[in-house]
Amino acid sequence: TEVRRVMPARRITALSGRQTNLLLSIAVFGALVTGVISWAVGTSGVRWWTFTHAMCGFAVIVLTPLKIRKSVRPGLRRKRASRFVSIAFGVTILATVVLGVLHATGLWVGIGYWTPLWTHILLAFICAPLLIWHMWARPARLRAVDVDRRLILGGSLAVLSAASIAVAGELAVRAIGLSGSRRAATGSHEVASFDPDAMPTVSWLNDSAPTTPTDEWQLCIDGTTISINDLRRRSTPLTAALDCTGGWFSEQRWDVVPISELLPADARSFEVASATGYRRIYAMSEASKIFVGVGYDGRDLRRGHGAPVRIVAPGRRGPWWVKWVVSIEPTDRPSWLQLPFPPT
Repeated sequence: TEVRRVMPARRITALSGRQTNLLLSIAVFGALVTGVISWAVGTSGVRWWTFTHAMCGFAVIVLTPLKIRKSVRPGLRRKRASRFVSIAFGVTILATVVLGVLHATGLWVGIGYWTPLWTHILLAFICAPLLIWHMWARPARLRAVDVDRRLILGGSLAVLSAASIAVAGELAVRAIGLSGSRRAATGSHEVASFDPDAMPTVSWLNDSAPTTPTDEWQLCIDGTTISINDLRRRSTPLTAALDCTGGWFSEQRWDVVPISELLPADARSFEVASATGYRRIYAMSEASKIFVGVGYDGRDLRRGHGAPVRIVAPGRRGPWWVKWVVSIEPTDRPSWLQLPFPPT
């Protein structure tokens, strides 16, 4: 009797090591890009960026077991000297994803001003050079035969699985009633709305609150020194939410004066400078939507919140809400000719 050995059919989803590496690289790179975009853009139209960012992160989780089986285990058996850097890279990526989940769900809100989102962002910036090094040190040269139905189907299944996890996670957070169900489209959690005394007083990276007394403060607008008291007399209330890139937002009733009432409209843009040297450029067409803030709900600003004068920019993230303003000047420089947020 002839015994015929029947090989099991090769599963179409059995991605090769090179294909897995390609999909993982796309997921990690996509997470970095969408993370920066969702961090930098305003509070409107950001929801799809944050969802895509979450989906990229979950795609990394979905592909990780296959990466371990196809590449990590064989690579560790080679005992390269650089294997510990590769392990650190993988652990950093997974820790970044886990911290993102903890922030989104609200299961951990951090310690003081040190939030899981800020740690998530810090680790993401560490991942960027490690990703470049890993792709250089472990080049996976894609071959024409790798671009086949397995790659397309495997990538599609990874995306579908990641999207399903993201949606299911969001529904679970809402069903359980975790604090993450009340977060803004940017992913930020509400903190101390209409309670300025409890609102955080964080600053941009290396900025620190100046100590100049209010009565000695010099505010120059279009070459003319403006009295802080005069601005207070002209101010009107405006309810707006400050959405910090650190992962929180706080809605307050600000006492403001529109920039359009303070500057001529014949310039292309206007530049706002802080006493710390921090600067932002805004399009003059937005002058009626950007405000000088001198208080909240009839009270003077606190020093940590930008006293005696700051920018109130509804619909924009925290880096655009310049504190401790010393000058507002027309400029011909376009507002797009700057980073979405300063590097330092």
